[in-house]
Amino acid sequence: MRVVVYVHHMEIGGSQLGALELARETMARGHDVLVLAPPGGALWEVADRFGLDTETLPTHLTWPSPRNMARVVSAVRRTRADVVHAHEWGPAIDVALGTHLLLGTPAVVTTMSMYVSGYIPRHLPLVVGTRDLAEDAEGRGYRQVELLEPPVDTVANAPGVAGGPVARARWGFGPDDVVVSVVCRLTDDLDKTAGVLEAMDVVEQAGPASPVRLLVVGDGPRSDAVVARAEKVNAELGRPAVVVAGALDDPRPAYDAADVVIGMGSSVLKGMAFGKPVVVQGERGYWRALDEQSLAVFLGQGWFGAGGAGAAALAAALSPLVRDAGLRAERGAFGHRVVTERYSLVASAERMEQVYRAAAATGRRSPRDLARLGARVAWDVVRGRLRERPARD
Repeated sequence: MRVVVYVHHMEIGGSQLGALELARETMARGHDVLVLAPPGGALWEVADRFGLDTETLPTHLTWPSPRNMARVVSAVRRTRADVVHAHEWGPAIDVALGTHLLLGTPAVVTTMSMYVSGYIPRHLPLVVGTRDLAEDAEGRGYRQVELLEPPVDTVANAPGVAGGPVARARWGFGPDDVVVSVVCRLTDDLDKTAGVLEAMDVVEQAGPASPVRLLVVGDGPRSDAVVARAEKVNAELGRPAVVVAGALDDPRPAYDAADVVIGMGSSVLKGMAFGKPVVVQGERGYWRALDEQSLAVFLGQGWFGAGGAGAAALAAALSPLVRDAGLRAERGAFGHRVVTERYSLVASAERMEQVYRAAAATGRRSPRDLARLGARVAWDVVRGRLRERPARD
C-alpha cells in the first residue's frame, strides 16, 4: 500500500512521536510511507533517524491551511496514495476538505487527545486511544471507531537501553537521590505545565534534606515560567533539587535515569516500558499512582484524569515510593508487564494496516458530513474561534 501520513507538528510530544513510530513500523511491513508535517521541531531528526520519507509543509499550526492542503493534494497525486492518515484535528480538517473532498482519496483520522474534536467528520474511520473514548465517539454518531491504545516500542524503550547509571550521571544524580522524571511539552494544554509546577511544589515542601530530585524534559511556550520556578525552588532549598533539561530529541535517558516517572498519556507508558513506577497526571489537580487497583481505571479512561487535590495528591502518591525502594521495584515490574502485554508497537502496526486496507477498500465521501464540516470551519474562522473542541451531538 501507499500511505501518506499527515502529522500535526514535529515538536516533542507523545501523539506525534507515536505517529512516527507507527509510520516506521508500517514501512517495515513493506508499505510505501510518506510523512508530511509543518516546519520546526526536534522530531524531524527522529524521522530522519527512522529512515522515513518526509516532506515539509509550508504552514505551521494553522488550520485550515490552503497551502498545506495544496501540498498534501500534490503529494497524494504524485505518490498515488491509497489512503491518507491524519493525526489530530487540524490535519483532519485539511485532509477532509482537501484530498478526501477533491480527489476522493480514502482517509483515516487518529486522535490521542482526551476527547474527540468536533472538527473530525463522522463518516471517516476514527482511531482513538481509550475504551471510554471509543464508546463516547460511537454514541456521538461516529460510524467507524477503532480502539488502538497508544503504541510503545518496547525494544527501543526498555530498562537499561539508555545508559542507566550513565544517564543519571549526565544530570549529576547520585546513587542516593530519588529521581522523579517528567517528559512533556511545556504548555497549558491539558494542564501539563500546571502539573510540572505542582511537582516543584512537592519538591520544595519536602525540604532541603529530602533525597527527591525532579528532572523536567521538554520545552514549549511556558518554558520560561518553568525555569524561573525551578531557580526559585533551588535557591530556597540551597541545592539543585530541580533540573530543567529542555527538549531532547531522544528523551529515553530521562526515563532510564528515573526512579519514578510522572506525567500523562504515552509519556507514562514509556516510563512503564523502562520498568519505572508511575504517577499519572491529569487536568485540574489530578494525580494517581499506577497499581493493581488503579489499572482498570486507566485502561478505561486512558492515562489521564480530571479533578484532584493538586500538589497534595502528588505528594501522597510519591511518598511511599520515595521511602520504599522495594515498592518502586514491585510497581515498576507491574507496569512493565502491562506495557509489554498490551501496548506492543508491532501489534499496533498490524492493526493499523487492517484499518488502512478497510479504508482503501470502502472509504467514500459523505457530501452531507463534508458540507457540515465546511460550514462549521468557515463560521468559526470568521468568528476567530477555530480551536480544538469536543464533538457535539
